[in-house]
Amino acid sequence: MKAVKSCLLLGSMLAAFATTTAHAQNNRTSNNYSARVPAVSYTHVGARYMFQDLDKYNCDQDGPNIYGSLDIQDGWYARASFSDVSGDICGSTNVQAGGGYHTRFDEKIDMYASVSFESVSPDNGSSDSGLVLAAGLRGYVGRQLEGGIELMHSTTGDGQTAINGLLAYWFNESVAGTFDVGLGSDVTTFAIGARLNF
Repeated sequence: MKAVKSCLLLGSMLAAFATTTAHAQNNRTSNNYSARVPAVSYTHVGARYMFQDLDKYNCDQDGPNIYGSLDIQDGWYARASFSDVSGDICGSTNVQAGGGYHTRFDEKIDMYASVSFESVSPDNGSSDSGLVLAAGLRGYVGRQLEGGIELMHSTTGDGQTAINGLLAYWFNESVAGTFDVGLGSDVTTFAIGARLNF
């Protein structure tokens, strides 16, 4: 039942993102609208609180996640994150560090790809490490609402593939409230938080 609700929620988010993006593309010639839509920032820090359902271990876990990104030059950026989640029979600490490249998909949307090194230390069990590969689209579907979709694959452990969705509501140019959902082969994730642009 959780998986069905998660699929419906992510589907609704993606449909809204696609519909609004298509509408924006149909109005591409409107200079006034283009001038109002801000650019996606790759220099930011954020904090989220995550709720995860692990299918493999039939366990729920939750905890904080902090992350950051730094735009370097000519589309290249660095990224890092740290999370510490716990549950009754599960839990782990996760550290990621890496970088990627972003470019314009069209005048409203960015596309990006990244590679990160990941280290996972379970509360019960041995640590493991591997690579995380991700690619996706990010853009504004309005002056204050940012949306995104990402395909991610981690080689850590038995491997995990997930599709992730993002919504961020910008209260001003610097501060946003965020909502994330991830549907993975082993893990379903929901997260709420805030992000600060620089």
